[in-house]
Amino acid sequence: MSLKKLISLVATAAMLMGTMLSTPAVAQGSTGFSALQGVDAQALSVGEMQAITGELNAIDIANSLWAYAQTLTSPKLKAATLALAQWYYDNSVAINALFTKFNKFTNCVSGGHYTC
Repeated sequence: MSLKKLISLVATAAMLMGTMLSTPAVAQGSTGFSALQGVDAQALSVGEMQAITGELNAIDIANSLWAYAQTLTSPKLKAATLALAQWYYDNSVAINALFTKFNKFTNCVSGGHYTC
């Protein structure tokens, strides 16, 4: 193979590789968020914002996860959800300390599998 053919082959391979690597970025820019078309966002009022902030407690989260797990039919998914609920309960002191640090903690309000 002559030097001229080798240089031509390497240049062609480099151009093809550059085209392949740049194509997904171009295609993604124009269609990457097509699934979000038609989603409307709405600003919340001050009352709505206050109603949803500062209401976090790890035991409430654990109770919600436990209740949700009872509705699941897949044994694997149910077991994983119960394990996550137990993790929240086991680590509730540390999690609630973090919620307190960020002024998001409230006292336990839910009755359920785990006691407050």
